[in-house]
Amino acid sequence: MIAQPHDFSIANSPMPGWTRFPQIDPGWLYILRNGDLLKIGKTTDPKRRLKAASTWLPDGDVVGMKPFWCIHEFERTLLCGVANFWHHGEWHHFPDSSWSDFLTSGFEMFDDHDRNKNTVDFNYWIGGSGMGEVVMEQNRRRISLRRWQREA
Repeated sequence: MIAQPHDFSIANSPMPGWTRFPQIDPGWLYILRNGDLLKIGKTTDPKRRLKAASTWLPDGDVVGMKPFWCIHEFERTLLCGVANFWHHGEWHHFPDSSWSDFLTSGFEMFDDHDRNKNTVDFNYWIGGSGMGEVVMEQNRRRISLRRWQREA
């Protein structure tokens, strides 16, 4: 059964004045693991999401469930950044753990409770991981995420 990683309380640090991210669209991004598959998604109710996931993924693990602002934009960015590992739906298959570790270890470094800090740090992570170039190319081509996943 999937266990809750923490209590999902929010304790934000102050949002820097220079950030371009508005404090809208709050929620949690998550990564679930089932064997060698990873599921990337978003939710506004993490307890309900984990309860539902335990019915269709009884032996799965929570890599992380982290709070962010702009979850729709960030989920799309993350899905685009790992499109070349797309398997089906929101599931991704990496050739081996050396490929998936960049995603899981990077995601685990986000704070469990600080939505503001995570939101600011997200673009630094995407840019520093190499996913930023993938996202820029998808945007340059102006194609849908699904088409991008199929072509990657």
